[in-house]
Amino acid sequence: MNKLNRTQQAKLDEVYKICNKAIEEQRNRERSLGYGHDDYTEGRIVGAANLARKIKRIVFGDDI
Repeated sequence: MNKLNRTQQAKLDEVYKICNKAIEEQRNRERSLGYGHDDYTEGRIVGAANLARKIKRIVFGDDI
């Protein structure tokens, strides 16, 4: 794989941060409120975390 320039690395770092934030939001929801209160918001949180996990797996090779 080719080395990344600083701009490319900065973009990947930002993607990684955004993914981690979505995953952490789901974990916080599970720990605090749980589910069964607001289906729309809960669906968005779970969906975002699922997409974030897929992105991390594809781009970074992370297994979560």
